Amino acid sequence: MSFFNAPIVPLSRQPFIWQATCVVALLCIWVFMMAAQIGPGLIAGLAIFSMTRFVKRFFDKLCIRKASRLKSKGLRWVLRVLPVGLTTLIVVSLMLLLIFGFSNAVRFVVQTLITQGPQLLDEAIANLVTVTARLPENIRAQVPVNSEDFYDLLRRSFGDGVGYVRNFGGASFYIFLQLLFAAILGVSAGLMRTSKDPKPLASAWTSTMERYVRCFTLLMGAQVYVSIWNTFCTAIFVYVALPFFDVVLPFRELLLLFTAVASLIPAAGNVMANSLILLLTVRYGVFVAAGSVLYLFVIHKVEYFINGYIIGSNVRASVPEMLVAIILGETAFGLPGLITAPVTYAFLKIHWQRWGWV
Repeated sequence: MSFFNAPIVPLSRQPFIWQATCVVALLCIWVFMMAAQIGPGLIAGLAIFSMTRFVKRFFDKLCIRKASRLKSKGLRWVLRVLPVGLTTLIVVSLMLLLIFGFSNAVRFVVQTLITQGPQLLDEAIANLVTVTARLPENIRAQVPVNSEDFYDLLRRSFGDGVGYVRNFGGASFYIFLQLLFAAILGVSAGLMRTSKDPKPLASAWTSTMERYVRCFTLLMGAQVYVSIWNTFCTAIFVYVALPFFDVVLPFRELLLLFTAVASLIPAAGNVMANSLILLLTVRYGVFVAAGSVLYLFVIHKVEYFINGYIIGSNVRASVPEMLVAIILGETAFGLPGLITAPVTYAFLKIHWQRWGWV
């Protein structure tokens, strides 16, 4: 049985003191990893561990079933060891394919941003200026009227980025080391075996870690479905619905790319994608902008059913709760906090619910 593959001991059968101790310990570990800026390693480690465990379970069921029918001890031993080798081979191959695909995707995104990004920004700013033309002068004065003013506003808001650019090479190497160790630890943890008769604290810790991993896979899997849904519906909207009314948006490919990436961020990604779509459609008149709002509203209402089907019965966390977790996580720890805060909150709420606190 691989590490964390044992059935979860129900909370009702575990002493509360061990449950609470493990939950608090895991929360402290999460805060420490976020504060130490090793969030990318945590995310990659959880993803690789989940993938390793999934593949390992598949081969375990397949090979153990075959081994039970064999009389030769040597063949039975081979079939029991075979899942480890096959899992390692498949997971490493998948990671190499992901690295290759990700590097090409980054290259495509960078080239697209270089060629179309400035024009898209100018288009959005021009539409924003058009919308605010009738507002009071003191408000219009705060709205950037070109890309240079927009960049100046960003610099005033977020400070000088020269230091970040100067340290980008070192930061990239630091993240690379995190991902390397995360891959090693994730695969190793997914292949480890646990004791058949663990002590109370070990049993509670294993179950606690299993629930956190399940929350991660549940929420991240749901976001992949949400991203696919949002991108598909946005493509129908910009390539079919709007051209039917003689409205052709500029930079449609870049808009779809942005929607696909932003939708991977729970709750907040929809707000960013919708805001960009609204800015690009508002110049075509009130009716087109209102139609965009209505279409996006319908899309996201259907999306709630997707989320509800995938995570509703397990977490029962509403969108406002997730937004608060996202905002606090991003404010405190940046992008890694933004991604992992909803997972941590879902993990905590599951325990609060089972303890009868909420």
